[in-house]
Amino acid sequence: MRKKNFFLVLAAAGFLLSMYGQTKKVLPFREWYLDADRLYSLDEPTTQTDSTAYRLFLDAAVAATGNDYPLAIECYIKAGNIHQGYQRFAEANALYHTAIRLNNVYVKDPKDTYEAYLYLGSSLYFSNIIDSAQYYFEAASGIAMNYNGKELLPEQERLYNSLGAIYFESANYQQAKNYFQKALEYSAKAAADYEEVYTGIQSNIANCLMKLNQYDSALRIFKSLRPNEQQNEIIRQNTAHSYFELKQYDSALAIYQSLPLKKGFSAVVALTDMGRIYMNRKQWQKAEVVFDSAIARNKSISTSIKNKEEALAYLYRSQLAQEQGLTDEAIVWINEALQEVHLSFIWKKVEDLPDDISLTVSPITLFTIIYQKAGLLYKKYKLLKEPALLAASLAAYRKAIETADFIKLSFDNDEAKFFFTDNYRSIYGDAIEAAYEAVAYDDKFIDDYIFGLENYKGNVLYQNLQDVLLKSTVQIPESTLKREKELKQLLAFYTSRMNQSSGEKDALQLQSRLLSLQVELSRLQKTYEQDPSYNLYKNQQTGKKYTLEKIQSSIDNNTALFNYFSGDSAVYCLVVTKNNFKVTRIPGDSNFFRTASAFIRDIYHYEEGKRYEGFKASAALYDYLVKPVAAMAGTADKWVIIPDGILYYLPFEAMVQNEQERDYLVLSKTISYHYSFALLLEKNTHHISGNVNKNVIGFAPYTQQDDHITKSGLPALPLSDGEISKAATTIFSGDKATKKEFLQQTLLYPVIHLATHASTGSDSSSNWIQFYPDDSEAINNKLFVDEIYNLDLHQAELVILSACETGGGVAATGEGLLSLSRAFMYAGADGIVSTLWKTEDRVTAFLMQRMHLYLAQNIPVEKALQKAKIDLLKDRTLGSQYKSPNYWANFVYAGKLHSPSSRKADWMLWLVCLAVITAMGMVVFRNIKKTLSVTR
Repeated sequence: MRKKNFFLVLAAAGFLLSMYGQTKKVLPFREWYLDADRLYSLDEPTTQTDSTAYRLFLDAAVAATGNDYPLAIECYIKAGNIHQGYQRFAEANALYHTAIRLNNVYVKDPKDTYEAYLYLGSSLYFSNIIDSAQYYFEAASGIAMNYNGKELLPEQERLYNSLGAIYFESANYQQAKNYFQKALEYSAKAAADYEEVYTGIQSNIANCLMKLNQYDSALRIFKSLRPNEQQNEIIRQNTAHSYFELKQYDSALAIYQSLPLKKGFSAVVALTDMGRIYMNRKQWQKAEVVFDSAIARNKSISTSIKNKEEALAYLYRSQLAQEQGLTDEAIVWINEALQEVHLSFIWKKVEDLPDDISLTVSPITLFTIIYQKAGLLYKKYKLLKEPALLAASLAAYRKAIETADFIKLSFDNDEAKFFFTDNYRSIYGDAIEAAYEAVAYDDKFIDDYIFGLENYKGNVLYQNLQDVLLKSTVQIPESTLKREKELKQLLAFYTSRMNQSSGEKDALQLQSRLLSLQVELSRLQKTYEQDPSYNLYKNQQTGKKYTLEKIQSSIDNNTALFNYFSGDSAVYCLVVTKNNFKVTRIPGDSNFFRTASAFIRDIYHYEEGKRYEGFKASAALYDYLVKPVAAMAGTADKWVIIPDGILYYLPFEAMVQNEQERDYLVLSKTISYHYSFALLLEKNTHHISGNVNKNVIGFAPYTQQDDHITKSGLPALPLSDGEISKAATTIFSGDKATKKEFLQQTLLYPVIHLATHASTGSDSSSNWIQFYPDDSEAINNKLFVDEIYNLDLHQAELVILSACETGGGVAATGEGLLSLSRAFMYAGADGIVSTLWKTEDRVTAFLMQRMHLYLAQNIPVEKALQKAKIDLLKDRTLGSQYKSPNYWANFVYAGKLHSPSSRKADWMLWLVCLAVITAMGMVVFRNIKKTLSVTR
């Protein structure tokens, strides 16, 4: 916002005021505007000059209305800016709305609308009306995206910086960082205030890095900046906070103690950080004094408006009491924090919680406070063993998880959701522990246990599939959907290309292009919220409403579900059958993890002539993970494993009860896998055509050696063609099996089989499926994981990936392995057959041929794969070495429990879903000159 200096230009102001009184009646309104604009543009304006400018703008606006609407609109906007400069936000908002109304009726100039939206958003932001501020910033950004005027829209750097601040407030730190970087691109280096703008935006980027736990990178940025006097305190304070997070308390404290700590919220932030340093050093009295000082200073700044800084001060006061063993006092402080961060909550009893989690000045602070409260109530229960305290603790954990889901629903990229869940994984572990304790006391708490599991597991995958369904039913313009698909494809393309780029110049250009695409995609996705059904339904996705009753009603008597949760010190297992359930706690000690690691080491590798050594570890894992709950499964033949943590890497079918025998689980149980109850059991409403068929399409590009195969550096797979030749309706082999052909053909087939090479690594450039290498550029021969995410495979009942390690990958908290298999499910496929480790060509050919034979007989996928493995174990034509599980147990099925030919569209469910969506209404958020700054 415009700089203010109240001690300069007083004489000039007095002269202009006297002239204004004498000439106002005779000056035409255009001259009034020029005089006002001259005062408005002063480098060092004063209260008098601003007052004069404001009255001239208003008089010119009234006189210009009906004569020169564009001039009237500009006068109202600039008069609003003057009010905003003095924090008279209500008066400023009224003038911006007047400008918008005039423009909408008489002028329809997108530039004027853009400016009014930008400044109105800024005013609302500084009034702490964040949802409305976001609405107007997003609207301004939408105009900027589609603007085709001859001149650039003004202050776009401030717009993107403002949006970055909004995303920062909503805890979407990666996207906030993208917007801040976009703001830098629009900053004019020739502008007089460029250094100030640059410093402010770079500081914001560093704050994002801090929130992303990249403290060293943030510290480097802070140290590189040259702030002006006004910015210096904030930069130094953020530098101190970086040291604090790095646990370099002496350095942090030295900076904090040297700060002048002027009036304002920044002083409160500094004091609370100092208090936390003393608390970490167990200097209780010093910490208490500093926290109380922060609370008192906050109250002197803000007496009636709630704010997160005061709430955080109460939170830290609660943590201090907890550290001292004063649980009751800690609960009182946390309730004060909860009351401060929520707009309507008033606590009367210690267990009270707010009803509407959206009514808050800071969702992330609300989440942190409720989580703290849940832990305190559980701690008190552990001391007193009062059931009411346990129930209150569970209710608080549930509310905290609901708040976490509410926060994640505002995220527009998977990376932000992954980071949030990983960063706050402990809440799910704490909630599961408390729920386990409650279920042991009373079975009625089982739904609280399931709630914790379901909101932890597979959320990103689930939300994506729900989003696709929603977009197919609401009235989203076809052009918007098409552009979204184009942007996602371009993002996948440029990401893969950047990861393979060796030149620094090329990498920087690609990074810039990626940034623009990410921002455009974010803006585009906001347009969906213009549809009433989409917006409200998205908000109602918070918390998958699965109960024990609903789960049991969705399975038959022959099915048992095993849902594992891997905590810090224990592994929990919930077994559900048609008529019963059991929750078991398994010691997750170092011996368990050593055993699991040994099993993985032995089974994931095979070597000609080397004996398999994994039976001892296999039997031990059976005792850990299966034996305590096997009796509950009864005679159920179908076992569905929903793993977690290190368990994602385990093939359960290779476990044995006795290391001296070869009684693999696969011989007696049909085992499949999934990510959550919801993903396993919800009907797939995307199969709405009713034209389900048995057609199979196969790709086998490496059937025989040739020059292209040799140059690719990958060996030929001469038996790969035989895997699918008898089963496939259409088969592309050798040089016909190209990536281009795959992308054109697969939309037509319910069953897709890829018999080729694949790779799984830590980034997208090393996660791919290989097609025939007929192009010199690898990117045109490989299907990268980012590209798979953006495929439309909602017609696919089954995808078979008989390539190496297609089911393996890096584990993401709550989301399983980020594998090629998961990517195909993300794209819409119902089920995936994939491999956890490298395959052997002869074993692969045998298993796939037998599996297809059984699929053709309408045998469900999971049963067909089991029977193929049993056939292999019994077959006399294969060498005995191929019977060990490190050759066959890598093939696993994850997905729905059905056969490719038996799936039918659930028309009734689809119609009910459509009716519900259509009936929904939209919650519309009704509610810059200044660079917005974010802290911590």
